[in-house]
Amino acid sequence: MSGNCNIALVNECIKKTPWDLGNKVLYDLCANYFTHITDEEIIAKVWLIGRSYAAAIERRKEILEDINDDFYKLTVVNAFMNSEIDGYLKKISLFSLNIESIPSILKTHKYLIERVFDITKLEKRSFSSKYLHFHLPNLFFLYDSRAMSSLRQFKLKLSNEMENIIEMGSVDKEYGRFFCKCYLLQQNILQETGTLLSPRQLDNLLIYIANAKIKIINHQ
Repeated sequence: MSGNCNIALVNECIKKTPWDLGNKVLYDLCANYFTHITDEEIIAKVWLIGRSYAAAIERRKEILEDINDDFYKLTVVNAFMNSEIDGYLKKISLFSLNIESIPSILKTHKYLIERVFDITKLEKRSFSSKYLHFHLPNLFFLYDSRAMSSLRQFKLKLSNEMENIIEMGSVDKEYGRFFCKCYLLQQNILQETGTLLSPRQLDNLLIYIANAKIKIINHQ
C-alpha cells in the first residue's frame, strides 16, 4: 500500500469531528425506523440522508410537472414500500464484513440502485451507498467522487476472487470495485497500524486526503 497512510494520519481520522452529532441523528433515525413500512419513516430517511449528503433523490433525469412534495409522498413512498429492500437488509443485518459476505452486501446495493433508477432514471450509486450505510454502518462504504479520487492514490491490487465478485451480474461494477478497494485498504491499514477503521472512519480518511489536496491546489 502507498499513500503515506501512517499511524498519525489514521489517528487523526478516528478523532471526534463536528459532524459526529449530525451523523448520529441519522444513524439513530435508521436504527429506530429500520424498515420501510410507513410513509413517515420512508420520507424521513430518504429526505434527510439525501439532502445531508448532497445526494437528494429528487434530482432526476427528467423533472415532470409533479412537485417535490408529491414526488416524495407518492413516488418515493410507493417505490420503497413496494420493494423488497427490508428483506435484503434483514438478510445481511447480522453479517460481518468479510470476503464471504461481500457478494450479498453488493447485491443489496445494486438492488437499491435499480429501485431508485425506476423512479429517477439515474444510477444513484452515491445515494444508495449512503442510504444503506446509515442502516448498516459496519457493512457499507460511502461512495462519492471525492472518496473515489482519494482512493486512487493507494496502490491496491484486487485478488482474483474480488475481481470475480465485481463481474457478477448482481453487482454494480463501479461501486463493487470501489467497495472492494475500500475493504482492501481497511485490511491493509489494520495489518500495518493495528487499527481497524470502520467504514465511517475510512470515509473520514479519504475525505481528509481530498480536502488536503484542495488546500494544496488553492495555495499554489
